[in-house]
Amino acid sequence: MLMLCSAAYAQKGKKYGTVKGKLINAATKAAFSELNVSVPTIKAFTISTGDGSFVINELPYGSYDIVIAGEYAVSKTVKVNVNSENVDAGTIEITPSSTKTEMENQIPTIAVDDATGVDADDDNNNSDNGQNMMGYFTPAQDQFLFNTTRTFGSYRFRPRGINVGETQFNGFDIRDVARGWSSFAAFGGLNDVLRSRNVVYGIKPADFSFGAPNGSTNYIDATAASQRKGTSVSYAASNRSYRNRLMVTHNSGLLKNGWAYSLSFSKRWAQEGYYDGTFYNGYSFFGSASKTFKKGILSLTTIGSPTSRGLVSTAIEETYELAGDHKYNPSWGYQNNGADKRSGRTSYVFQPITVANYTHNFSDRTRWNTSLGYQFGQNTRGGIDFYNGYNPAPDYYRNLPGYYINGILTPNPTVAAAVTAQYEANPNQMQIQWDNLYQANYMNFRTIENANGSGSSVTGLQSIYVFSNQVDNMNKFSFNSTIDHSVNEHLNVQGGIKVMKQSDEFYKEVTDLMGGDYYVNFNQFAAQASPGNANVIQNDLNHINQIIKKGDKYGYDYTLNMLESHVWAQGVYNVKQFNFFAAVDLGNTSFSRDGKTKSGIFPGDSYGKSDDHSFMTFAGKGGIRYQPNAKNVFFANASIGQYAPNVHNTFISERTRNTAVNNPVVALSSGLEAGYQFKSTAFVATFTGYVNDVTNATTITRFFNDDPDIQSYVNYVMQNVATRSIGGELSLSYKINESFTLNGNAAVGQTFYTNRPTVSIYQDNNPAATITSKTVYIENFYVASGPQSVYTAGLTYRPGYNTRLGFNVNYMDRNYVGINPERRTTLAVDMVDRGSAQWDAITAQEKLPSAFTVDVNAGKTWNSSKWTKRVLKKGSTLALNVSVSNLLNNTDIKLIGYEQLRYDYKYNNANKFPNKYTYAMGLNFLAGLSLRF
Repeated sequence: MLMLCSAAYAQKGKKYGTVKGKLINAATKAAFSELNVSVPTIKAFTISTGDGSFVINELPYGSYDIVIAGEYAVSKTVKVNVNSENVDAGTIEITPSSTKTEMENQIPTIAVDDATGVDADDDNNNSDNGQNMMGYFTPAQDQFLFNTTRTFGSYRFRPRGINVGETQFNGFDIRDVARGWSSFAAFGGLNDVLRSRNVVYGIKPADFSFGAPNGSTNYIDATAASQRKGTSVSYAASNRSYRNRLMVTHNSGLLKNGWAYSLSFSKRWAQEGYYDGTFYNGYSFFGSASKTFKKGILSLTTIGSPTSRGLVSTAIEETYELAGDHKYNPSWGYQNNGADKRSGRTSYVFQPITVANYTHNFSDRTRWNTSLGYQFGQNTRGGIDFYNGYNPAPDYYRNLPGYYINGILTPNPTVAAAVTAQYEANPNQMQIQWDNLYQANYMNFRTIENANGSGSSVTGLQSIYVFSNQVDNMNKFSFNSTIDHSVNEHLNVQGGIKVMKQSDEFYKEVTDLMGGDYYVNFNQFAAQASPGNANVIQNDLNHINQIIKKGDKYGYDYTLNMLESHVWAQGVYNVKQFNFFAAVDLGNTSFSRDGKTKSGIFPGDSYGKSDDHSFMTFAGKGGIRYQPNAKNVFFANASIGQYAPNVHNTFISERTRNTAVNNPVVALSSGLEAGYQFKSTAFVATFTGYVNDVTNATTITRFFNDDPDIQSYVNYVMQNVATRSIGGELSLSYKINESFTLNGNAAVGQTFYTNRPTVSIYQDNNPAATITSKTVYIENFYVASGPQSVYTAGLTYRPGYNTRLGFNVNYMDRNYVGINPERRTTLAVDMVDRGSAQWDAITAQEKLPSAFTVDVNAGKTWNSSKWTKRVLKKGSTLALNVSVSNLLNNTDIKLIGYEQLRYDYKYNNANKFPNKYTYAMGLNFLAGLSLRF
């Protein structure tokens, strides 16, 4: 960003020139932004932009020392001779300071490494299932984003309440087009090769994409040519999701023949993680090769991380109290008479990415980058399925003591006490009874007539219970091409085109018959809804009475085909102390559904291709930045944009039919941000205020509706949803002396609904049912977006170049449970006195308790050459990094909470289906030792 004060030195008759250049990190070759570039003799200065470039205007002809400095860089002086109107200082390599290197080493590469493993796909969980990965790809220069997301990311904190962002991996957009959020599953355990990152936060210009105006826009340069030369071997121990991690990385650096290559492998594993019944088994691989030419670089990169794990499920408070432990997890149980622990909710993800990209420098003013990528693979969720059997969930509400207090008309404390005593005497009953499920299958000897519609019969053990996977099988192609051109010393323009074509097949697959011989592809809920229709129980009329064996698909099988394209352009204009930018994006999104099964409930609307749905979108953003002198910066930016509806929120019930919501429309988002930064040698302060509005959004949730007029699984379509996020962000840093630095960061915001949307309810198992429409009164209720107020203050001690000790105290508050909109309808409070305790219990939104935590981290690096030179024949360094979170072992922090979508319409008792929660980890740590040579 051009911020000059040199104009005061202009004298009539003298000749003047402009000096420009680009700063890059000497270790990673990535752009080095936010560095001060000055000419002390005439008091001229500027700050390097996001791509590392800088421009100093109106320098009188002569020789000068240009000084480059910053908190995260080793100062460097470069001599230039201004003897023409335009002088190119070229690319200047800047060595990162130990502070920056240490901070980058603290950044976990991907949240799934250390996340709770909470099963976000719980049918009743109406919270946003997206992944907040912003902080895990944040350069250390952005103090606010780095500190808040590193500290509070594991507590589901979302900066500005927004969970929308864009991340490109060597130009490949990793966003899942179907889900609408970026999936980082391919990156787990590959820290060493993912350090070169460029992050644009908020409404600011990015030179590689129009971006996500109100979230974060990230670019990861993982080509072999950008990797730091050397070999690294590391081991880490933890008590989080995994217990152990091994990682080996080798980067050749640029060889004499113009080639470079990079390889990295890792393994993460745990027989059981922090939460009971959770296992972890993950492998990761990375390979890249680059070839440099006179004016360009061609690279081919592949990355993947096949990972399987046991998940944690949310639970009601009663079960935590019965278990006496906030680590309670209902999703596991003992098998083989208690010999083996087995998870009842699992995840397996393997969706590798391969990208070819080429960067060409037409001149020192024009740079072109093009990438072509492909991603494929499966994302599966495993669990127990059953037909004509009892619900196997150990925390099923009818099995708990509370059911005899809140679930029946006349409470029976005697029975509730007896059930409580039974659980206390037999705590294993609070887990899945695997042996009982197998026994039920062993006793179910049956004959299926007209099996597979063939007229013949099949006899054997018909499984009541099976273990199956819900599979998302992805195939995605992406093309991305951008150009960056410097028109003159004042104006830079960028633009590009991006096309993503994705096809996902969704189906269920039996992986374990659990002792049975076969399973039958029936729909038990349909039989209850239409008892007079024999065909409704058939999940696929093309295969009547279909016999399912291990590995067979059943239940549903359909493909979603999506195509998304964008064309964007941007201009950045620098003049004296001002910087202006403007950007526009034109997009088109289209999708359709292709059913591969013919449902017995919706025979005319389930099989075959649906109508195409297509949406044109427009987005724009712009802003101004003013820097009157070296210490003060003011900025203001604005954005407005249309966004196509998500495919999952367009088809009413994509698993069963092609029907779409009534009049699907694009959502509209508008945002403003403004702020001020003060920056001196010792003290840096930044404040930003923001507001973002979203209107015309659509959401669909699916659950069992206890409304007496429905009594069925339903698709709950909420249209014309409007929300607002508003708040402020503060970042402070004070360097006391060469050894001690104080920092403080705070984010205070509100994310809430701003209208009363219309809801349409579609029954999933009754085609004859009338669509129910109503208004939900959720205006001014909070959107569940993690803690909306967070504060952290820390002290860092660096007695020497190779030693670091950090200490942070943290506080979070205003974390609200996800609401059930149905509890804010006239029917939900019918015959309930307004203002009564019962009314409040139904309509009030619970705020989770505030929390205080303490974190510490430490790092030490040694020159280990004297110990290893006989073996390695080269110099080496040994580094130890330790991070401890929640040092005080606060095990009472509720991580997330939500109201169950089932509701007691008969007695209007909100406690019949109480809120569900997951508790955060207590004291947890990650300690790593690495050898680099």
